[in-house]
Amino acid sequence: MKYLLPSAAAGLLLLAAQPTMAANTGGYATTDGGDVAGAVKKTARSMQDIIDIIEEAKKDANGKKVKGGAYPLVITYNGNEDALIKAAEANICGQWSKDARGVEIKEFTKGITILGTNGSSANFGIWLVKSSDIVIRNMRFGYMPGGAQDGDAIRIDNTPNVWIDHNEIFAKNFECAGTKDGDTTFESAIDIKKASTNVTISYNYIHGIKKVGLSGFSSSDTGRDLTYHHNIYDDVNARLPLQRGGQVHAYNNLYTGITSSGLNVRQKGIALIERNWFENAKNPVTSRYDGSNFGTWELRNNNVMSPADFAKYNITWDKDSKPYVNAEDWKSTGTFASVPYSYSPVSPQCVKDKLANYAGVNKNLAVLTAANCN
Repeated sequence: MKYLLPSAAAGLLLLAAQPTMAANTGGYATTDGGDVAGAVKKTARSMQDIIDIIEEAKKDANGKKVKGGAYPLVITYNGNEDALIKAAEANICGQWSKDARGVEIKEFTKGITILGTNGSSANFGIWLVKSSDIVIRNMRFGYMPGGAQDGDAIRIDNTPNVWIDHNEIFAKNFECAGTKDGDTTFESAIDIKKASTNVTISYNYIHGIKKVGLSGFSSSDTGRDLTYHHNIYDDVNARLPLQRGGQVHAYNNLYTGITSSGLNVRQKGIALIERNWFENAKNPVTSRYDGSNFGTWELRNNNVMSPADFAKYNITWDKDSKPYVNAEDWKSTGTFASVPYSYSPVSPQCVKDKLANYAGVNKNLAVLTAANCN
């Protein structure tokens, strides 16, 4: 099933109408990004503008570099790269070998918010390295080039306290012959690795992605706290996320058209999987590909309540060549520790019926509450 997300009125700009963001992200992140006292606000019309604005923010008035950045920063991006996105869509198998394009935010801890205006688009990624307190909202990322060069849409490395909210990330869930690593044509939507923790991924519309996202890049890269809520995943292959250790709280997400595996909980991680909607999904909750150190999950009040629901929602399972654990009995295998933040999940049926009105771009950052479910 293809989800068509409605848009708000065309041409509306976000910053003029938005109040200062509250730090309650509905998840582990507690950051306001750059939208704090003393922030400098800039407008960027291109990827290079964003790069230049961030480089300028690393220096004081005398041009001397300041460790961690000179001031917090709010960047409104109003560029449009639809032409590049359409060209990439017409040449899917030519994208992986191109140079990756992206904005690297490195060693910046003062706080940065990047906020796309309605109608903006990007054929480049945003990559966070050894930074903190970063917010990315209302950005539309399409068909990232440079799959062979780790050309992720969003990459979070050694960067705690990050909020990724109300974005759209899309490509083609398709494997081209002859790709360099024999694995993927496009890279990930959102990878979270190394010493990155306290991250909230919310209200994103992610579709046509083969490898959606990592939590940890190796079996030794474990131990982070992540929240995924109110996201729509449609026509995606796997890694929702691929969780290596740590804790994941996934609530009020819509998972549809999963072609290989969904939440893959590995390396003794635990996931609280709460009030989500699953349909047309293969191996939606599993622990596989490691062969040992299986993760565990607590299943709480999802639309699927027992194996009797599998046929109704087209939930299917397969085996792996290595030892694995599937949630084929749809029972919890672990108990999640108490959630340290406030949140108010709606019913799975409300997620199914209403989330498309709120997730993704051009929604003026609106959120789904119980009052909207009727």
